[in-house]
Amino acid sequence: MSIFAGARKCDLKILAKELGETVNESHKLKDLKKMILASKEYDEESAKEWLNTIINERKEREENERRNEEIQMAERKMKEEQEIAERRRQDEIQIAEQKRQDEIAERRRQDEIAQRKRKDEMEFELQKMRLETEGRSLNSNSVANQNVNSTQIKPKLEIHHLMQKFNSDENDISLYLILFERLAKQAEILENTWVTHLLGLLLYDVAQLIAREPYEIANDYGEVKKILLKRYNLTPEKFRQKFFMHNKNLGSTWKNFAYELRSFLNEWVNGVKADSFEKLAILS
Repeated sequence: MSIFAGARKCDLKILAKELGETVNESHKLKDLKKMILASKEYDEESAKEWLNTIINERKEREENERRNEEIQMAERKMKEEQEIAERRRQDEIQIAEQKRQDEIAERRRQDEIAQRKRKDEMEFELQKMRLETEGRSLNSNSVANQNVNSTQIKPKLEIHHLMQKFNSDENDISLYLILFERLAKQAEILENTWVTHLLGLLLYDVAQLIAREPYEIANDYGEVKKILLKRYNLTPEKFRQKFFMHNKNLGSTWKNFAYELRSFLNEWVNGVKADSFEKLAILS
């Protein structure tokens, strides 16, 4: 068996140098073998033992390098995994912090909404109380001027006992106001206190809309009526259409039907500011 079995070029270069031979990069594997065999210092047994030592040392170095490389790769992988885990943890922390900040902001927003709502409700109640106070004061003045006792001007019936609260999904505001006016007259409620009674029948947001108006407007039923009709987009053209298309309800009387038609006509005429049928015909 050749002494060169298992040897590489690098091993033979070392052995040749150890034997005193001059080696350069141009020497090939076969050249190194010839150089070693032709060396004056060559002894087969010694050379074989020497070469085995060189080969074993080279293998040991390679094994150490392989292990070191595996360790370095494992360390790099572990470092990368730690960095990924740290970035994920930081992302989770940021997400949790952002969520917490969003929740705080939402709670503050809800608190502000609730505070504004409470403030609006308080303002509405104060306005309602003021209107009620003004209404009672007007009633008292009317009593003094007419020299009648309080029982004579007290409404025969409470308006909220006669009609349900206004519901925009079920009620027509124009018909609702017509009914309110008729019942208010029947109950002998003073017209200058109609707004006070009407506020209790309206939805909160609608009543609040009126309560925000200046006192002169908020206490004038005519102005409040305009606000409500405008709020529900009832223009003179809408009243014209209602006048021509209105039908008598099965449960209603002809008297009520005539009153409703007359109310639609009045709103239409007043809306277009027509002072004659000729002018009304032109505007129509």
